[in-house]
Amino acid sequence: MSTRLSRLSALEQVPLFEGGDVRQTLEDLVVLGRGLEESGYHRFWLAEHHSTGSFLSSAPDLLMMHVLDATSRIRVGSGGVMAMHYGSLQMAERFATLAALHPGRVDMGLGRAPGGDMRAAGALNQGRVIDPDAINTLIEETVALLRDDLPASHHYASIEVRPRPAEMPEVWLLGSSGQSAAWAGAHDLNYAYAQFFTGRQQVEIMNHYRAHLPENPGIRGDGVPHRGGAGHGSIHGGRTFSALCVSAAATREEAREQALVAADARFSLRTGRPMRFRDPATLDAAYRAEIERYLERDTAIIVGTYDEVAHTLSSFAENHGTEEVMLVSYIDDVEVKTRQYAELASRLL
Repeated sequence: MSTRLSRLSALEQVPLFEGGDVRQTLEDLVVLGRGLEESGYHRFWLAEHHSTGSFLSSAPDLLMMHVLDATSRIRVGSGGVMAMHYGSLQMAERFATLAALHPGRVDMGLGRAPGGDMRAAGALNQGRVIDPDAINTLIEETVALLRDDLPASHHYASIEVRPRPAEMPEVWLLGSSGQSAAWAGAHDLNYAYAQFFTGRQQVEIMNHYRAHLPENPGIRGDGVPHRGGAGHGSIHGGRTFSALCVSAAATREEAREQALVAADARFSLRTGRPMRFRDPATLDAAYRAEIERYLERDTAIIVGTYDEVAHTLSSFAENHGTEEVMLVSYIDDVEVKTRQYAELASRLL
């Protein structure tokens, strides 16, 4: 029997399967969100991708509203908003508005990647070149606007974020390195580690994050207390989770067949081919054999029966010192995906 987790969550990248319908895929997010809520999942995040036919998640805040309106308890968030494409006030106001409409249910996951190729990044930023230091400054500024604690000398210090909800969004930094963990901790942000990117996560990464958290939450790096205001209490760090890719089913054979979808997409990405989501039954024999061999090597996809995957997730959380696990999977049938998540929740919560 697996050790129980305190929290279980899900990430959806909104893949469009070959032959799939765009509107139905977006409507399926509501079905999935309601199913996750019923199974006791803590949060449901939506990714951001641009200029790709593989994903429909180009506007995560709009998709969040779609799910928030159709559910009542589960937290809904961005996994994440790619900060380089937005203004600091724009991000702060949008998420404050979501939080005002759905109190205590909104997460703001902030990412530093482009979420697409550089041509798309150029179109999103009207040709401006965004360097890494500028992205860090943009995130710092966004969080400071929500916290209402920009230094008095800052050019935007007089700006007020409106509406000002009773509870501000939880703010998270997305990352997959020791550097991002340390940065999140030093800036008193929650930290989400994208283990599913590579299939690897250093055992000590969450402790590395915690070691950089401020000793006195609510005190800025310059020693000045946050001014705070309504809802400021939710904008502190200390929470962690790891996001992992799973393919679980009643039998190993079913789980393995299901996992070929993710393996196919990941293999294509790594070999410079267009990323595609398709039924494994449509693959020709030679290519399918190649994907099956790749799946054997890809540690990023956790494959097995419901019991086996639950045990792996439980062991991972314990070994890596994270109190929450977020799951991502690539299953065309929303009912099958919802059932997978329900079966895992029954074993882990």
